[in-house]
Amino acid sequence: MADAAIAKEPEVLNLKMSEAFDWSDDKTVVRDAIWDYFMENNNHDTVKTEEAEKPFLDMKDADVRDWVEKNLKK
Repeated sequence: MADAAIAKEPEVLNLKMSEAFDWSDDKTVVRDAIWDYFMENNNHDTVKTEEAEKPFLDMKDADVRDWVEKNLKK
């Protein structure tokens, strides 16, 4: 099977917020910042948070960045 057939998650998920976004000085990894956002917005329900975060694994880097800009930028 060719490597191209293997789905890859967006690389931005593994960067620190400060590495991925020039407006952030947060050292939290982007995937964890997204997790924290969902946990805070759904009464700390781990199952709901897991379900909410799953789509990010199939997104393109640009789509994840756009979502973070719209939802996490303060």
